[in-house]
Amino acid sequence: MKTNRPQMILVAILVCLFAVGMAGLLNFFKYRSIAERIVQERLVATGQAIENNIQSSLALGMSFSDIGTLPGALERERATDSLILSIDVLDDEGNLLYSTDRLRLARPVPASWLEAARRSNGSDWFVRDGTDSAATNLLKNSFGLTIGHVVVRYSDDQLKATSNAVAGTLALQALLVFLAAATLASFALLGVVNRLSRDVDTVAAALGSADPLASSVRKGPFGTALRRYVESVRNAETEIAILRGKLAQGEKR
Repeated sequence: MKTNRPQMILVAILVCLFAVGMAGLLNFFKYRSIAERIVQERLVATGQAIENNIQSSLALGMSFSDIGTLPGALERERATDSLILSIDVLDDEGNLLYSTDRLRLARPVPASWLEAARRSNGSDWFVRDGTDSAATNLLKNSFGLTIGHVVVRYSDDQLKATSNAVAGTLALQALLVFLAAATLASFALLGVVNRLSRDVDTVAAALGSADPLASSVRKGPFGTALRRYVESVRNAETEIAILRGKLAQGEKR
């Protein structure tokens, strides 16, 4: 048993590594899922505020492409969240009408946005495309027809950087927990193995002595089993002696 101690300790360490590693991975994936959902809800809420502003202006009879107060409203909403890179408003054909980033007004709309809008089938859509990642709110008129999209652009790279930072923190914490758990498990296993080795050595010594059922052995964890073993051996020896006696008497006759 003493020769198997390194293997047993190695198994205990591997078990701790697997348990702590799986717990760390599950915590990371849970965090990432919750973080992405919260970010989407934040962006959708911002888009909803812009949508309400546009709907109010349209209700007053303003043209969708000529809402003078909209650029200021877009700037105010963008300033409320550092994650937002820009807020863009597209018409139903995918043309950019308003944007908090004036340089984007002279640039074509990202192809990933147009493709997502085309496949949305009249529902809100999301795009994950690096710095062109976006969450949208559909704009509909009083007849329920889509007239445009409010696109809140954010950087998916920033979210990945945050996730990587959290992953590093979780990895460090998992490493510390693993080291502590592996150390405690190793010492606990050594204590159990040492005690078991002593009990086994005591039983082995008792079997080789004249009195295998000494009081020190009977009080040990193997006392009951050893007593049954010794009684079985003695009964077998008695029966063998009886059979030998009968055989000897038969030969004399």
